[in-house]
Amino acid sequence: MILVPTLERLKQINELIKSKSTGKPKEFSKKIGISESHLYRCINEIKEMGAPIKFCRKRDSYYYDKPFEIKVNYSIELITEEESKQIKAGFQLKNTSLLFYESGAF
Repeated sequence: MILVPTLERLKQINELIKSKSTGKPKEFSKKIGISESHLYRCINEIKEMGAPIKFCRKRDSYYYDKPFEIKVNYSIELITEEESKQIKAGFQLKNTSLLFYESGAF
């Protein structure tokens, strides 16, 4: 499942930016295990979500220009087919359905 590693990467990017310890893009990309070009795409996507990301040449680090928080929480649990029929959102990847619901909605 590609979703979990992507969410974990987003959490890692956020933590490094918050702590102003990313290093230059080449170093940052190595810290999180992706190519430099992939890093730029990730940063642009996060900026599109409203993140005020800047780069400081003195510190050689990305940082948030204003207070900003990304919270990534997820859990995985098995549900019955009957329970899945009650859920009103989700999508299917290959043979796996990803269903989203508000906690306590059942």
